[in-house]
Amino acid sequence: MTDLLFFLFGITAGAATSGGVFAFLMKIGIYPRMIGSSHTIRLLKFYEWMIVLGIIWGGVYTEYPDLSLPFGYWFVVLWGLCAGMFVGCVSAALAEVLTAFPVLFRRLKVESGMAFYMSMMAFGKMAGSFWYFFRGLEP
Repeated sequence: MTDLLFFLFGITAGAATSGGVFAFLMKIGIYPRMIGSSHTIRLLKFYEWMIVLGIIWGGVYTEYPDLSLPFGYWFVVLWGLCAGMFVGCVSAALAEVLTAFPVLFRRLKVESGMAFYMSMMAFGKMAGSFWYFFRGLEP
């Protein structure tokens, strides 16, 4: 009975937390901006389902981190790639919404090549992540 109560409490707390994060990202316009800039509004139902399933799976995996996945090594690689792309897109979109990059580029007097600089920041983040994980620095 105690395990059932802990399970229900964990699922409820996870749903509230992830729902709050989702609502925050939706409120500041991250998802609509990403969908609009990729010109994939026709996939809106797919995006909605992926967000909901990601929230549910993230909550379950957070509650049970020792849960083994029967999909093998390549699924973990795909999962890491998708998670990295999501974090990169959300951080770039959040910085754009908060006007961090436009202010930085204006102060540095950068007038062209902003896409190049943004790409280099993303590749730098990716290289740092590879170095971090391949050196065994993760907890």
